[in-house]
Amino acid sequence: MPYFAYDNLFDDIIIYYLLIDMLLTYTLLSIYTLLVKMKKTILIVISLVMILATLTVTGCGPAELIIPPNQVTVQLKWIHQAQFAGMYIAEKKSFYAEENIDVMLIPGGPEITGTIIPGLVKGNSEFAIISGDKLLLARSEGEPLVAIAAIFQNNPYVYLTLKESGIERPQDFAGKKLMLAPDGELLHTALMNKLGIDPATIEYIPYEREVLPLTSGQIDVYMAYRTGTGLAFDETGYEFNIIWVEDYSIGGYTDTIVTTEQMVQQNPELVERFLRATIKGWRYAIENQDEAVAVTMEYGATLNKDRQKRMMTTQTPIIHTGEVNIGWMAENTWQGMYDKFSAIGVMTQPLNVADAYTMEFLNKIYG
Repeated sequence: MPYFAYDNLFDDIIIYYLLIDMLLTYTLLSIYTLLVKMKKTILIVISLVMILATLTVTGCGPAELIIPPNQVTVQLKWIHQAQFAGMYIAEKKSFYAEENIDVMLIPGGPEITGTIIPGLVKGNSEFAIISGDKLLLARSEGEPLVAIAAIFQNNPYVYLTLKESGIERPQDFAGKKLMLAPDGELLHTALMNKLGIDPATIEYIPYEREVLPLTSGQIDVYMAYRTGTGLAFDETGYEFNIIWVEDYSIGGYTDTIVTTEQMVQQNPELVERFLRATIKGWRYAIENQDEAVAVTMEYGATLNKDRQKRMMTTQTPIIHTGEVNIGWMAENTWQGMYDKFSAIGVMTQPLNVADAYTMEFLNKIYG
């Protein structure tokens, strides 16, 4: 009996060890499989962490990758020149880019002056530069335009006469030959009405953008933008009397940034960002005029650099008066402009002047 008991015990031990070996092998295989799966997961996690870290280091956060810049088109009222230097600076110094805006500045000129407002209304541009009187006329005709800032606080239109002519004030225009700038007709008519001068006493000569008609004596009075064509007269060697329309409180806002009511209502955040960058550009341009002229020359290589310098110098006190912030607008100025133009019967329909402009964005920018 003992022999057989011992033999059975030995077999049981062999079987026991075989079972343990199988169990260990299965356990090790299970652990290995689990480790392989964990390794893949860990690799994936590490990869994601590295990608996020790379994005953070390079400054390309996820939000920036999925938000493209707003494409904005601005229709200027005239050709590229220092008149719009603040906007050139805002583009070249990346002030627009900092506001996530990609801007396109479209030059104007005499051939497209009449298309600026219709183009803005149709959506060909998001913003435009027009004169305050043109805005009021458009509003009276039912166009849904709104001014968001007035860059030129005072009107730069002047009358030029030869020094020896003795013509020193509008009351001296009677019986004289006058060359009237097309964009200045409304101002001229309002001024004549205010001063009680009969326009029929003046002979109007078809307009030429040249100094010769005045210097040669073909005409007696020439109306011009002092910061534009008016600068050409300084280069002639002649002496002139300069009669400012603004001196008779008939001017008001000229280079005005306008947009549509729809833009103001549906995308006010974009309007604010655009205006903030633009005003920043004008502030920089005024404080760094040589640089502003150099940047302007990049937009108009054929421009006369000396004239652009004089344009910056001449327009600076018109833009930055020292009395209000750049771009600022006042109700009494808008109302005064409307009243003068209404008095000469050019407004198609009466309008509420408060609807023609908004201080919403200037108030936010200046706090």
